[in-house]
Amino acid sequence: MQQILLIGDIQDLQENIGELLEMNGYEVITAPNGREGISLAEAQQPDIILCEMNMKGIDGLGVLNLVRKNPDLEKVPFIFIAEKYNARLFRSAMNLGADDYLINPFSNNDLLLTVENRLRQYRREMVDMSNTSTVSGHRDMLRLVNEFIENRNTMVLAPQEIVYKEGGVPRFLYYVLKGKVKTIKTHEDGKDLVIGLYKKGDFFGYIALLEDTPYKATAMVMEETELALIPREDAEKILENAPYMLKRFVRMLAENVTEKEQRLLGIAYNTLRKKVASALIHLQNKYQQPGTQQFTIKISRDELAAVAGTATESLIRTLSEFKSEQLIKVSNGNITLLKPDKLEAIAFH
Repeated sequence: MQQILLIGDIQDLQENIGELLEMNGYEVITAPNGREGISLAEAQQPDIILCEMNMKGIDGLGVLNLVRKNPDLEKVPFIFIAEKYNARLFRSAMNLGADDYLINPFSNNDLLLTVENRLRQYRREMVDMSNTSTVSGHRDMLRLVNEFIENRNTMVLAPQEIVYKEGGVPRFLYYVLKGKVKTIKTHEDGKDLVIGLYKKGDFFGYIALLEDTPYKATAMVMEETELALIPREDAEKILENAPYMLKRFVRMLAENVTEKEQRLLGIAYNTLRKKVASALIHLQNKYQQPGTQQFTIKISRDELAAVAGTATESLIRTLSEFKSEQLIKVSNGNITLLKPDKLEAIAFH
């Protein structure tokens, strides 16, 4: 029996839609919000995901972004359900890799046909993948990544060391074996803006390689970090001979562009509290280890201000407010998120 995951707090989603799908032979599991939906998706690995677009906390786009970054879920069909059409959200959903977008009200027949079509296409893709000599399913994708980085030269960098500078010519594709890396743009007034965050298991530096342009940002490590270096010529040969790897990098590029658009819009138009809350949630989504109850990160106030896109002095005042509201705990340079759901509500609503 094929399993469908429903994510959202719309009563109609969990009752009428869930009942309709069960009556048509599907096993249905449900999650009331984005955070629980992501956990359930990782644990159950459903055949298809139906997700509400507008939710408290992590919204539909946040769920999709995290799902598509998981190698075990990146190909699972993902269908949005929205109360009304929004051109910006629709474009963001498609850029992130959504498979379909249903607008309420829709008929039972529309829902069932959409689900059936997406599952049929998914099965066909899985068969195609299993019949190729390059990749055979998601586990072989991990094998291919390991081959990609195997026997490469590595380097270990201390906190704040530069990996490459804006304007430099790309000579390597980088893979994070351990640690954290950020990419930054420096304004003419000397202030930094963090535009990318990378952790263990992430590639970076691929945008300049794919576009065949100089680096458009500076890469700097945030803590002691070990990197694998794949020479440009080797990376290009592997991508030419492994279409699935190329597809992965194109998807990462699309996700990167969409994420930057959303963050820059937030920095331009959000209130100070929204900027800081959004930065904390962004760090949590990127760096929280699976199975941990609370997220704690050691980060300087200047670095956090660069992630949030605000002045350090303003950031410190806002952190003090969050601390007095018992949303965070600050100790010896560490920040612990005590109430991430409330921070998400500040950030996204």
